[in-house]
Amino acid sequence: MPCVIQRDVVVYAPERESRTALKLGMKETVVSDVNVQSSAKYIFYEVSASQLPEVAELVKAANESKELRALFIRADVDPMLLPQFLQRADLRITRNVLVHASDDWQTPQRVIKAWKMGSEHDLVAAVAVFDDKLLVVNCAFEKFEVSFDSVPALKKISKSERSKFKIDSVGSFVFWEDADVHIDIDSLRYVTDEKWRTKCDAENLISKQNFGKAIATLRKEHGLTQSEIPNLTDRQMRRIEAGDARPSVESLNSIAKAHGMSTEVYLNTVSLKLA
Repeated sequence: MPCVIQRDVVVYAPERESRTALKLGMKETVVSDVNVQSSAKYIFYEVSASQLPEVAELVKAANESKELRALFIRADVDPMLLPQFLQRADLRITRNVLVHASDDWQTPQRVIKAWKMGSEHDLVAAVAVFDDKLLVVNCAFEKFEVSFDSVPALKKISKSERSKFKIDSVGSFVFWEDADVHIDIDSLRYVTDEKWRTKCDAENLISKQNFGKAIATLRKEHGLTQSEIPNLTDRQMRRIEAGDARPSVESLNSIAKAHGMSTEVYLNTVSLKLA
């Protein structure tokens, strides 16, 4: 979790119902008059589907200025008709739209608070289970989709229990109480994002003793000298192999390339030298 900051956010909520509900947790951020001008760079709208035309122009303006973080639509109509209600309001925004039930105020509160704290990339906004897949959306509206069988922790959840998930009140993780399984955004990012996985693996290996020696051993086995690593001087390689310098992911990419390996394969090979 990143350090807590306090961003200036504003929530435009034209309806009394939403103002009352949202002010319970975020009194200072909710603005009752949607025409109030604000200098905040983090703008949210909360409105029922039937009232979308009332905020349509303001939403468009905030979206065009890249200040719109989310449009929360309260489903006061049949969800199947939501595309028609968006069309009715002449709104074509899709990425940062989040639909929530009329009695679900935790979801918009969770997302807004995450942005206020600067934790939008780390906290869970919404979750769906379908077929054998888990789809998680974080508060920055990034999507993470994995199959239950591809993640060891998820694989042990029975099919009948998969839809019985809960979201931590802050959004720190998704959990299945009976199976005692907890999954956070970093875990999903590790599975779905190769660059993130490589970075995490590299940081984990770098922290181990003899990491530099393992790099040196592998280099020598491949008949490479310290001066034959692209984008790195022999002095830099000496410091890395002596444990005096922590290599960046970019440096590891260069070393892996010199060995004729992908970074992921290279790190796996180095880890065997440490075993």
